[in-house]
Amino acid sequence: MSNTRKILVFVPILVISCGYVYIDRFHQFRHGGSGRLMALLLSMLLFYVWAALGIRKRRQDSFSDMLVQSSYYVYVFGVLTLTGYFILFNQVAARDWWHRLLHRVEMKDGVNMVPLLFMRSRHLLKYETVGNFFMLMPLGIYLPLLYRYLKNFFVVTLVAMLVSVSIELMQLATNSRIADIDDVILNTAGAAAGFIVYWLLFALVRKPSQQQYRMSS
Repeated sequence: MSNTRKILVFVPILVISCGYVYIDRFHQFRHGGSGRLMALLLSMLLFYVWAALGIRKRRQDSFSDMLVQSSYYVYVFGVLTLTGYFILFNQVAARDWWHRLLHRVEMKDGVNMVPLLFMRSRHLLKYETVGNFFMLMPLGIYLPLLYRYLKNFFVVTLVAMLVSVSIELMQLATNSRIADIDDVILNTAGAAAGFIVYWLLFALVRKPSQQQYRMSS
């Protein structure tokens, strides 16, 4: 039964990711040459290995456990898709990638290291601002749900900040995405807000349970 549940957790991840990649990426990468296709398959394989190892070491004692775990990996896949992970290997393998990266950093082409510069120049309710805030908000909920040592607000915020920095470095490495310190600020704030939502929901669920226990005892 345990192995069956693990497979059931993995199936939605496999179906959604394969469906998206085939519809949105496969034909484009296939016509771009075998190297681009191999880079895409390698990035998919690494994602599957990471998800499979995570599912294997976790227990799936209830349907809610299965739902949380499966939706978490689907969410991670969505974030990776939005932030350019599945084109990273193809970009890095391109000719003169490193020199183009250094030139981009030197010229500050699509690179911003000045905090709040992006937010000062745009309305706070613009798509980019709101999207970056909400992108990692679910992470602030998933982390304390799935990792028993990530139950602290400051720890979750720090992990979210490191994740956001990694995303920006990845986007810098692709040479086709904007790397912006303001995205790190917005992503981290969103994850912190997500943890607060988790804490409030947990408090609401725990309070009736404690009252019921006192009444029964």
